[in-house]
Amino acid sequence: MFTEITSKTNKFFKHVKSLGVKSYREKNNEFVIEGIKLVKDALNSSVKINAVAISDSFLKYENSDEILKLFLEQRIKVYKFNDQMFKEISYTQTPQGILGIAPIKWYSIQQLVHKNNAPFYVFCDGVQDPGNMGTIIRTADAAGADGVILSKGCVDVYNPKTVRSTMGSLFHMPIIKCEDTVETLLFLKQKRLHIISGYLATSTYYFDIDMKKGIVIVIGNEANGISRPVIELSNYLVKIPIIGQAESLNAGIASGILMYEVVRQRMR
Repeated sequence: MFTEITSKTNKFFKHVKSLGVKSYREKNNEFVIEGIKLVKDALNSSVKINAVAISDSFLKYENSDEILKLFLEQRIKVYKFNDQMFKEISYTQTPQGILGIAPIKWYSIQQLVHKNNAPFYVFCDGVQDPGNMGTIIRTADAAGADGVILSKGCVDVYNPKTVRSTMGSLFHMPIIKCEDTVETLLFLKQKRLHIISGYLATSTYYFDIDMKKGIVIVIGNEANGISRPVIELSNYLVKIPIIGQAESLNAGIASGILMYEVVRQRMR
């Protein structure tokens, strides 16, 4: 049912360990999915798991036989390590003893923009914190967005920390990597989508804007906000009211407020 690996010179051991490095991930077009829930979520999605690593401890998990059976049914190669070796390829402090290797998948905006009459995208303009990015992708999934677009300078969504923070939504939400912010936003505007950007230095509140039409919600960099080209291309610059003494909101929280205004308006 599985192949046991006992040497650190093994190719698969070194491969999994190296997938923590962005350049290696990009070269091999693979990423790590770690933890029982995430691996099961991936198995139940369109993600194709190429291989799985398990530890001795995982075999003591009460439903391990059921999960191993799924791997067998899907003809996924399983490699077993002792607990110490597994810790060396794990990207968590308290490993659950299971991780999967899956292909990285990018979408193009051209693939998606024609799919409905009022598309709803989230554009991340230099979002760098893995936790914020995970929250944005997870919230976009929950709010029914059509995709999340990443500008250059965004955190790698396929690094292990970001993958975990998406809580499985990465397997359901189309992710578009944008090489040129201006070109991408101009393309979206040509398709009659309105660019709505979170921006503190404006007098317009987010709830005063019509979000029932095709829109792109822009979330800016944690330290610097949205970039000058995005400001200039935005149809609307909007802010979230801040009543207390806080200077601003966390990017993940702000994104959730803006996205659920789209949900609120479209459910009426």
